[in-house]
Formats: sequence, structure tokens, C-alpha cells
Amino acid sequence: MNIFRRAVSIFLIAAVMGGVVYIDQRQASVSEGASSAIVSMAGFPHSVRSNRISSSWFCPGAAAGDGLDSASVFVSNPSDTAITAAVSFLSNTPMETQTVEVPARNHAEVEILRGRTVGVIVPVVEIIGSVGTVEQQLIYAAGDVTSQCVSQTSSTWYFADGFTAQGSSQRLVLTNPYPESAVVNVSYVTKEGKRSPTGLQGLILGARTSRSLSLTEFGATDESSIALEVEATTGQIIASRMQHYLGGGRLGYSTTVGIPVALNDWWFAAGRTGPQVSERLVVFNPSASLAQVNVSFFGEGITNGTIIDENAAAAAPSTVVDIPAGSVVSINTDTLADLPKGEHAMVVSSVGKVPVVVEHVLSQITGGSSFTAITNGVPKALATEEWRIPSGLSNGARNALSLVNTTGQDGTYTVSAVGPGGVVDLPQLIDVPIGAAARISLDVPAGVNDGEVIIRSSVPLVVQRRTYRGHGLVGFGIVSALPVISR
Repeated sequence: MNIFRRAVSIFLIAAVMGGVVYIDQRQASVSEGASSAIVSMAGFPHSVRSNRISSSWFCPGAAAGDGLDSASVFVSNPSDTAITAAVSFLSNTPMETQTVEVPARNHAEVEILRGRTVGVIVPVVEIIGSVGTVEQQLIYAAGDVTSQCVSQTSSTWYFADGFTAQGSSQRLVLTNPYPESAVVNVSYVTKEGKRSPTGLQGLILGARTSRSLSLTEFGATDESSIALEVEATTGQIIASRMQHYLGGGRLGYSTTVGIPVALNDWWFAAGRTGPQVSERLVVFNPSASLAQVNVSFFGEGITNGTIIDENAAAAAPSTVVDIPAGSVVSINTDTLADLPKGEHAMVVSSVGKVPVVVEHVLSQITGGSSFTAITNGVPKALATEEWRIPSGLSNGARNALSLVNTTGQDGTYTVSAVGPGGVVDLPQLIDVPIGAAARISLDVPAGVNDGEVIIRSSVPLVVQRRTYRGHGLVGFGIVSALPVISR
């Protein structure tokens, strides 16, 4: 057995050093029906239920220069046998690689910074087989951050929400995991329009390296709205964004991988209104045509958007909002509907089928302080019957899970946790009814361990969760769970 594991480790290192990062290239092939939709979602965070030889996870990275206490990748193994993974660390120096064994029904955390105090390090995780999921975690005085990783590179990446007001900082991180150089162009959009600085055109991104770009160095200073468009004219890359909010109505830290493609429908399960709450839907239209969107709301006490058909198209939308070509618009949800105070879900839909990119920004003043939580939307095509949370849920957390039924049919759901004895259904959370177009918030039962959490349902759901910021800070982060699809 030891000889076998050593052989697996050697294979992993050889694969990573040789640039054999597994990517499902079937995106380029012609598919039919639902199969086509699933393949087109390859660049979004998800897990695949299949028998692949290996699976890759590209994470947003960590900025050692921001003063992080620590940064790690969290590799979860819900199976009954141990798995081996190779973690590569990409930066502006030669790539390094570390192998790790993840025991059955357990997890492993691999430190990213490894003593570095400057520069950005981006982890790439390669797992033999399709079992295993990965998330990135940062421990930071400005608020701990849990971020999703993706399993597909792309030639395009978009970010709807950017912010450099009142001393806040934003950096764009470009990562090339392949053995050939990539050429990248970057443009950004503010209220004054689109800019393509010369210094952001024709960027050469060396093989197996990452590069950090501060937007303020390219003219995006003291901006309350910055959308980003990244295009690799040669090769495919990963683009991620790191933001430190210091004022202008925001406070906290955010790290996320971008959105690879504009789409027509975006779901959000963890909306909120209330005293001292500011909720925005930031919509970026990267196309050359006018886009029009509407927002429908779902939740207890909401009457303007509670009926949806079996294809998850909202039947009672809000007022149509124009998003001019090549522009970014921040929508205040309070101006769209008379929402009751509390929790709600939302779907943003393009009326004229011009695709857009949407992010959810929630800021709140509470307990004498404030916080900001930002999350990408979940594409309609990724609403599914199984969701995973690799790093688990905090024991006893309130309103930790937000679930929305994206169909017009009643259904049920079950929440399970992975522990030493395998996958165990949680008491009181077995075959729980969830109505058509209903939204539910769940507390975490006491006694839940820190293993992976699985949500299975009889109807397609969208699931997002709240994460602790730690350090005695108020508020929470919002991160989508990981949809599991078949391919």
C-alpha cells in the first residue's frame, strides 16, 4: 500500500510539473439540450458526478502583502478510501508543488503562504479521480473569508462589482497554470465609461505564474463602481479579485474567482432587508447591445414574485431596469419592491436575452460596527438536486443555510454531514417539505462536526450559506454551496 501511495504521489507531481492539469475540453464540442447547458457551465464552481481520471481546482489565491494571518486550501474527502492530491503554488517565482493524503471521510488543510510576507500565491489542486472537493480559506483581522474554487480555466472573465472609494483597495490576480505563456487584455468600466489603459493591454503571463495588478495604479482611484473585463487573446487563464473595504459604506475583505461568461438568469438565496441594511444588485452588461433586466423576489410575506413556472422563469417580475451597452448599474432592491424586513431570495433575469453579469452586495451597520458581504449569482442551469459544502458549517450557527426552490413544484430536502461513520442524515432535517418557489433559512443543529455537509432534494434548489468573519467581528460572509452535476 505504501508503494502504491508513493507511486500515486510521484504521478501527481509529474502531472503538475508537466502541465497536465485536467480540463474537460468538451466545451468545444457540439452538444444537445441539457447536456450543452451543463458543459457551458464548466467555468463556474461545481462538482461533477462522474468517473474522471483526475479533477482540478483553481482557487482565487492569497495576498501575503495584505497582512493575512494564514491562508489555506481545504480538501474534503467524503469517500470511504483515502485520496491523494497535489497542490501547486503559483506566483511570480518558480512553481512549487506539495502532495497531501486526505483520509477517508475526512479533510486536509494545506497552507498557501508558507512563510511568505509579500506577493500573491495562487493554489491549484489536482486530485486523482473525481472524488473530493476544494475551498479556500483566509484568516484575517479584517474578516475571515471562505472562497470557492473552480475546475475550468477560461479565455474571458468578468467582475461586476469593484470598489476603491475612501482608501479601499482592489487588485486583479491573473493566473496561468499551463506550460505556455498567455496574452491578456484588461479593461474596466466606471460611471464615466469604459477604459482600456495601455498598461493593461497585451500583458504577457508566463507559464505557471500569477500576476497581481492594483487597479489604482491604472487610474481607478476612489471609484464606487468598477466592472472588469478580462480577455486572454492567447491561452486560457484564471482571473480573481481581492478587495479590502475601508470606507464608503463598506467594511471587510473579499476574495473571489471571476465569472467566465455573461448569462440571462442569476439566482441569489441570501438576500436581506432591514434597519441599517444596504442591499445592491450590481449588473454589468459587457455586450454592445442594450440589456434589460427584472428582479423577482421570493420569501415569506412577499407577494410580487412568488409564483414561478416549472422552468424557473419568474411570472411576477419587478420593474424593468435598463443596463446600457458596456455599462455597470447598481440596483437598490428597496426601489424595486415593497419588501418586508427580513430574508428573501432573488432572481435577476434578462428580458431581451442580452446576457449580463450580476453580483450581490449586502452591507449592514450592526452592534456599533458594520460589514459587507459580496457573492456571485448562481446560474439557472446549475440549480440542481444535490449541493455540497466542503468545509462544513459552524456548529449551532443561526440562519447558516439559505435554500430556494427554483421550480413551481413542491418538494423535500435532506441535510447530511460526513463524519467518521460516513454520511449521516441530520435529525429533524430529513425529507423536510419545501414549497413551490419557497425560500427557507436553516440553523445548524447543535452537535454537527466540522465535516462536509450535503443537501439533497427532490426538486432543483439554489443553496447559499453564511460564514463567520471571526475575530469578534459583526456580520457574516455569503458563499454559495457547490452544486453537484452529472456529466
